[in-house]
Amino acid sequence: MASSFPSTRSSHQSTRDFISTFLSKAQKAFQDARFASSSIPNLERTTAEHHLYNLNAIKNALPSLSSPYITEDDIQQCHSFLDPVINELQLFLSSSPKSQRPTPSVSRNGIRGRPSYQLDLGRMIELHNMGNSWESIGDAFGVDRTTIWRHLERAGLSTKRPDYTEISNDDLDDAIAVLVVAHPLTGARVMQGHLQGLGINVPLLRVEKSLKRVDYVGTVLRWNGMNRRRVYRVRGSNALWHHDGNEKLKPWGFYVHGCVDGYSRLFIYLVCSNNKRSATVAACFMEAVSRYGWPSRMRGDFGTENNEVERRMNARWGALHRAYLRGKSLNNIRMERGWRDVRKESLEFFRQIFMELEELGLLDPNNPIHLVCLYVVFQPRIQTSLDRAIISWNRHKMSTAGNKTPLAMYELSRTKAINAGYWTGDPGDAVEEIDDEYGVDGTSGLAPPDDELASDPIAPRSDSFGSKEEEREAGIFVTEDDHIAEAREVLKELDLEADDGNWAT
Repeated sequence: MASSFPSTRSSHQSTRDFISTFLSKAQKAFQDARFASSSIPNLERTTAEHHLYNLNAIKNALPSLSSPYITEDDIQQCHSFLDPVINELQLFLSSSPKSQRPTPSVSRNGIRGRPSYQLDLGRMIELHNMGNSWESIGDAFGVDRTTIWRHLERAGLSTKRPDYTEISNDDLDDAIAVLVVAHPLTGARVMQGHLQGLGINVPLLRVEKSLKRVDYVGTVLRWNGMNRRRVYRVRGSNALWHHDGNEKLKPWGFYVHGCVDGYSRLFIYLVCSNNKRSATVAACFMEAVSRYGWPSRMRGDFGTENNEVERRMNARWGALHRAYLRGKSLNNIRMERGWRDVRKESLEFFRQIFMELEELGLLDPNNPIHLVCLYVVFQPRIQTSLDRAIISWNRHKMSTAGNKTPLAMYELSRTKAINAGYWTGDPGDAVEEIDDEYGVDGTSGLAPPDDELASDPIAPRSDSFGSKEEEREAGIFVTEDDHIAEAREVLKELDLEADDGNWAT
């Protein structure tokens, strides 16, 4: 890499070894700090303070290294690397809004002395078990870590997370082997989330080793397909949601609607439907609002299916709030990144099944009766698969977020906002900070496939159609609602969701 510390010149071995070791550790500390600074303003204060302390310690120690093996020019070169990162961290810490730190409630029992804090220890333990640190939890509640520990000790509660599940390698391999059938391209972190959904809590290293034993080919494919991650800047949970539709299964009559919280990457919903009407998308959105509350803003593309959500967001927040941000799919990479994992976790599995049925002559995609039967049988199974994908994704640890899960990040930010008093108001950023680039990832390395970009709408369009045929021609649906309802009525005596022994659950 270009930003590297100088290597030492050969001479006295012990001195040279000491300097070499110091520079090697300094290089590692610098790289960690620079990577952390790229997450500003989403960086935690305690993390920023830690890296700033390390960089200042390195900078203060450099002058004492001046010797025949490292010159003044070398030291100045080190300073040129350190100073920009130090300045960025100092600026972040000096400008971070400490005023938003919540004020904990206190109890006054008429006893002399300082009143004691009233802490929701149950909620704190819940957040800690999700993967949040005690420092970040204390920040969300307006107290320090030692205060939390003291209250837990008084209550006879442990500060440790639950122990790992006792499970043999053979049993773990068996559990993962079943999951791999339904999720063949799943990585270790998401697989760990799948296991936790089953009540199996094991270290990531054991999951990685088990995947290699059970699914060696898939492991190689995942490593070859890894992408570089990006920085993202919004205030916190519910500041900005991204939503979109996926039409990979459209040829067979299935549309999938998805939404993700931009800050935490928590999947808000994944819904399998037989259409992409704006009313359908709005129904998915409003159900999510009833569960998670209103987002401050939404980002979506120019598809007609998003029109009703835009109308509802504007009605909620007003036209001047910039409540709905529309653009091309390239500007909605946060959701596109989510689709990549959903395709691996769920949709590709069904696409392969449907293609195989066609090749065997068992499915004719031009036969309406075939498509109706396919829908009533597979829609519940696709939805179940999507529900499982949500659980595993929201519980998987993200290396770029300090190994926190999306669920942990969302809930911690939500708790902080509640305690600071702005969750039920506007959880988003000030309107002055909202421009066309708000909520846009900086690079397009995770752009949608070319075939999707080719049909990507470039401007808003009306979601009003004169007839069902116009809707069908516009790609709004493949299989009619009435036909699906009739098929379900005819087949109501059959348990269409029953396992026939040929299905991986």
